[in-house]
Amino acid sequence: MVHGRRIWHSRIVTDLLNNLLATYEPLTWVLIFAAAFFTAAFHAVAGLGGVLLLSALLTPLMGVKIVIPVLSVAAVIGNATRLYLFRSSVQWWAVRATMFAAVPAIVAGALLYSWLPARAIAVIMGVFLIVSVPLRRWLKKRDFEVGAKGLSAVGLVFGLFGGTVIGAGLILGPFLLGASIVGEALVGTVAAMGTILNVTKSVVFGGTKLVGLEHVIIGIALGLCMIPGAWTGRWIIRNTPIRLHTILVEALIIAGGCFFLWQGFSRAA
Repeated sequence: MVHGRRIWHSRIVTDLLNNLLATYEPLTWVLIFAAAFFTAAFHAVAGLGGVLLLSALLTPLMGVKIVIPVLSVAAVIGNATRLYLFRSSVQWWAVRATMFAAVPAIVAGALLYSWLPARAIAVIMGVFLIVSVPLRRWLKKRDFEVGAKGLSAVGLVFGLFGGTVIGAGLILGPFLLGASIVGEALVGTVAAMGTILNVTKSVVFGGTKLVGLEHVIIGIALGLCMIPGAWTGRWIIRNTPIRLHTILVEALIIAGGCFFLWQGFSRAA
């Protein structure tokens, strides 16, 4: 009986993997995994925005409704890898202050996401991405002196958006800089917050009908591709003075926002 069950389970896994491989052409899978690698390297350098860019690249293939749950699973591995690589630089006081308020808001945001239609999600993501660029610049020009209470207040907003959209870490950027968290400390601290964020989202999504086993497998595969990307990014950040988003990256973020808005207002969304 036990042997028969093992054969049955093996067939289910084999059929699932075959269905996944048949979903896209081999070249498409190569592009998907390459995108995961390069955006992970970028994220390790900039500290923010890597998964956001990956979501814009993968949405045309996976659809706007499923891309966030899949990337939530992948981001657990990606953030955990960056957390390990930059563990000595993590500012744990900032992590505790921010996530204390953020975790309940993440749960609320993730549940809201599971109820929203695809068009609404696309519009929310598009507006968020486009607004995030001038907002980050505006806040960067002002020298915020942010303490634990300030990060807790920001954590509530971060959690609500983080449970709903990809790239909510951009909200934290100016405030962490205002708390004098820069360079490798910024990368490590955001990675710790991102790990908690995406573990929470994955658990919530797993309790809904939004994510199936095949989506979890894709997310894990993407996450594994992020590991060498994170190592590459750490090498880059330690061998180049460029550590912040460039104008080109901001242009890509705005372009991604415009794409999501197009998805939201088109019939294809």
